[in-house]
Order: sequence, then structure tokens, then C-alpha cells
Amino acid sequence: MRIRFKLEGYDPEWREAVTEPNTSVKMRLFVSFLDRNLNEVRRLDFLANGQSPGWTGSFKTSTLQHRRETIQVPPEASTFVVGISSAGGPEAMGVYAVSDFVARLQGATNGPAEEPLVAFFGNDREPDDLLAASQGWMRSGLRPVMASIVKVGAGRQTRALAVVDDDPRGHAQWNTSKNHGPQVQPGDQLVLEWDEMFSVGQATPATVSYHNLTPGYYRFSLNKLTLLGQPTDVEYSVGLEVPLPFWSTPWFWSTVAILIIGLLVGGLRFRALQHLRMENARLEQQQVLERERFRIARDIHDDLGARVTQISLASAMAERTASEASSRTNFQDITRMAREMVTSLYDTLWVVNPENDNLEALGNYLCQMVNQLCSQAGLKCRLEVPPLPNDVAISSHQRHNLSMAVKEALHNVIKHAAASQVQMKIELHDCRLSLAIQDDGHGFDLESVSPGNGLTNMKHRLEDMGGGVEVKSEAGCGTRVHLKMPVQPRVTPDQKTRAAGRSPK
Repeated sequence: MRIRFKLEGYDPEWREAVTEPNTSVKMRLFVSFLDRNLNEVRRLDFLANGQSPGWTGSFKTSTLQHRRETIQVPPEASTFVVGISSAGGPEAMGVYAVSDFVARLQGATNGPAEEPLVAFFGNDREPDDLLAASQGWMRSGLRPVMASIVKVGAGRQTRALAVVDDDPRGHAQWNTSKNHGPQVQPGDQLVLEWDEMFSVGQATPATVSYHNLTPGYYRFSLNKLTLLGQPTDVEYSVGLEVPLPFWSTPWFWSTVAILIIGLLVGGLRFRALQHLRMENARLEQQQVLERERFRIARDIHDDLGARVTQISLASAMAERTASEASSRTNFQDITRMAREMVTSLYDTLWVVNPENDNLEALGNYLCQMVNQLCSQAGLKCRLEVPPLPNDVAISSHQRHNLSMAVKEALHNVIKHAAASQVQMKIELHDCRLSLAIQDDGHGFDLESVSPGNGLTNMKHRLEDMGGGVEVKSEAGCGTRVHLKMPVQPRVTPDQKTRAAGRSPK
């Protein structure tokens, strides 16, 4: 059977498979040129595909369409055969009718006096059975019975050569005889004119393809047609959905967003872990270094300190038993140098020992040092030191530079100020340590006195730690040395871990 189809939402109207490009569903009028031995040298086909304009599904109500073609006789051709055939393809079925066919040479008139080379006139009054034969036409094909003569048009009807093909496994045709064909010369121009009507469709099964459909819902419908292409009441339909491509679906973009967020979170977490590992490694290395510093300080204290103390005690005993004054003087010098060496050694141990890397230990040490130096020099000492926290980290480098700067300031007071009292004040505000040393000596004019190596060294030491030194002095009003340096709260490994967003292991 013939069918038509429509995809609602895509096809604007019903259509048949014969409208598809490159289809073999077609019938034809053909001209076959033969040589003197009646072998075919060339064949020209004039195709009938789909439905002709004016076709209504009936021979009586449909109208014929006029057609005119001009062709050239090929080389070696001496005669030709004209035919009407349904042999376009095994799946082709339908009807093809031709009336008032005329083939004449170019330049011949259309008047009745001119005899055409080949003709079929459907308005002749001969009976149907004799009409085609009298004009040189005969039936042929696998099923010649499908070739017939039909009456077309309403009112004054005309007859036409027709092929009504209802068998996909056979074909039929009308054609002229090749044994009595008209004689032509190569290069002649032939004019072909005829009236035609047709309705050609595809027999089932058939395949219909749709490409690049937009996503959405569709309904595909089939309608059975008669042999003449008339719709019937038999219809089938099926709903279908063209899904969105996976990259356009919400779940895809949700997955992509989750993956991106996961990658960002994972990257940030990985970076935080890397930073944490590096910080832990740095802390571990610092702990190793502090343990080594502690070991060095302990070894110096236990070994070198004990030996220097033994030297000092031995020289003191030798001094008491010595008989000569010169020997006593020498032993006194040895004892003094040994004691100075012990003092210097303990200062070095204090700097090296990591247990003193905090502000509280620094404050205690500076108070002891200032008090001891003032006591040795016979100066009154006044200390204004608030309770200092032990969670403020002070490196050994900072402790050493600050203690040396304080010692240098006190030595200047002892040597040059002629003071009777020294005051040291320590303050801590917003991670900035301030230390002031004030004396009641005779002072000096800053503009008239060039700074010595001591003041220059103090400035270098404080500037090396990001701080600074301010000296204020007037003649008769004493001198004030103000030391400033930044400090930072101590950050423990647990605090670093919590800052990185992880609980400590």
C-alpha cells in the first residue's frame, strides 16, 4: 500500500517518501535511440515523481499538464523508440497517464498537414482496443496487464495511455516498435510534446529519516493511501521525545557545578594542607634547632662553665697562698678575667638558650643586668616594668641586639653622664616594645657632639630588627635613650592548625 506521513511539530503538511531526494520511486516517459543494428546508443528519461499539479485522485476530475522537451539525436543513432514505463524501482506504485504525444523534427509545423514521426492522439474515434495499435503503440513489461487506456477529464473526455502499477514485484509499459521506428540523422533536433498526469508513491515498507531535530515532544503519524494517492481513514500515530543533549540538561550542569566547587574546595584544602605541612616542617626544624641550641647551652654550662669556675677558684686560692706582691697581682688579674669570662659566658648562654625566647624572660634579664651594672657603678636604679607576657616571641637575635643596646646605653651613662640615678621603663603597646633609659646626669648638646660608635651601633642593632633609637639630651637635664622594636605573639602549632581549618593531630 501507499502511505503518507507527517511529524507534527516539524512537518508543515503530509508528505510521501517520494519527496525525499535521490529516491528511486518514479515512473517515466523515455526516448531510446538505436543504431542501424537496433542496439541502444542512448536513452533519455523524463521522470514522473510524486503527484502532478491538478491531480485530485481520479482520472475524471484531474487535469492534464502539458509538457515540451527538445532533444538532439546522438551520434550513430538512426532511429528511436518512445515508451511510458513504471520501471523506476520495485517499490514504486501508482499511475502515470500520457495523452496527445507528438515527436517531430525541429522546424516542422504543428498543422495537420505535417506528419509527426511518432504520435498518439487520444481524441481519435477508434475503439480502445484498436486505438493504441493503430498509432504504433504496444504493451510490454513483466505485467503488461497493468498498461491500459483510460479516459481522463470531465465532460468531453480524452483517452490516454496509462500504466496503473499495483505490483512492487513487476512493471508494465507502453512503447513503440523498434523494428518500424522513424528514421533520424545524428544532430537532428527533436521536439517532444505531450499531456500528462500522474500520482506515484512508495510501497511499504519505507524508511523516513529526520536529522537535527530540536529537543521536544513530537507525534509521528501514518495515513494509508489508495493506489491513486487518495487518503483513507486508516491512520496510525506514535508519540516520541527528542531528549536534550546531556550537556544541556540541568543534572549535567549541576554535576559540573558540583565538580567545579569540589575541585576548588579540594584545591584550597590541598593548598592549606601543603601550607600546613610546610609550616609543620618548619616548626619541626625550629624545634630541632632549639633542641640543639639547648644542648649547646647545657654543654657549655656543664663543661666549659665548670672549667672556667675551677680556674677562678684555683687562682683565688693561689692568690691567698702567694708570697710575692707581683704574684698576687697576677693571680688577681687571672681571677678578675676568669670572673668576667664567666659573666660573659652566662650572657652567651642566656642568649643561646631557647627557653628564653619570650618577652617575660627578656624583661627579667634586662632588669637583672641593669640592676647589676648600676650596683657595680654605685648608681641608684629605678625600674618601671609591668608584668610582661611569655607568649610574645623574641628570637635570640632580637634578645642579643636589644640587651647589647641597653648595655651600651648604661655604659655611656656610667662613663660620661656623671649621674646618680638611672631609670629604665618598659612598655608594650599593640605589638610594639618600647624601652626608655633615663639618667639625671649633666647631659650634652646633640648638635655640638658627634655621635660615637656606641650610638651608631645601637641604631644599627635596632634598625636591623625593624625598630629605631631616639636620643634626647640637654645640658644639665640628663639624657633619655628611647629604644623601639616590633614584636609578635607566639603562635603555637595547635593555633596554626586551627587557623588552617584542621583539628590538631
